[in-house]
Amino acid sequence: MSKLILLASCALAMSACTNSSYGPAENRSTESAGLVASRNLDVTGDAELAGMLVRADGTVGRDLELAGARVSSSASVGGDLSAAGASVRFTGSVGGNAEIAAATTWLDADFGGDLDVAGARVTIDGRVAGRLELHGARMNLKGDFLGPVEVIGEGRDDGERIRNGRAILAGNFSQGAFVCATHVEFRNSARFGGALRVIASERPEGGPSGYDFELLDGRDCDQINI
Repeated sequence: MSKLILLASCALAMSACTNSSYGPAENRSTESAGLVASRNLDVTGDAELAGMLVRADGTVGRDLELAGARVSSSASVGGDLSAAGASVRFTGSVGGNAEIAAATTWLDADFGGDLDVAGARVTIDGRVAGRLELHGARMNLKGDFLGPVEVIGEGRDDGERIRNGRAILAGNFSQGAFVCATHVEFRNSARFGGALRVIASERPEGGPSGYDFELLDGRDCDQINI
């Protein structure tokens, strides 16, 4: 992820996008950097894009790395995805694992492996086949989560944000979930196929019968052992 941030910083000083490709045809990779880095990709290897505004569509055979102030992608990624920015929007598919860090994140995609997300405002729709680990302040989980789910609320009391955050549970949680936040809300669409443990400032209304609830009681979620 540090490499992505460095690429993005360098790109801000460039007035035009620079592109380069390398490797044999069966493993062809590409890099793009500039104020605006926008590509419809068709590469068999890896792809890296960095800039102020970044958009990546098309197909990437192996790994895709994106970094910018505003990042958007609908790419089909055969390997892993890494994306960092002030805002990240992803509506494609990932065969491997994904790591996303952004102030605002909006995902409606098919993730074939594990998904790690860190951000202030996060919405996750689509499907996550592997483990989900989410750290955020305002979190909305609407998707189909097939693996274990860990949701850790973060933030601080400053008039706008709430210490330990808010989490809305609206999706299908096939293996249950661990959720810790100041406020937790169950939507009618939420379904739980495994054990559910919730730690919050007060017991949420609704939810499945018999789930495990514990008062947050002044603690920080990121200091609690699961």
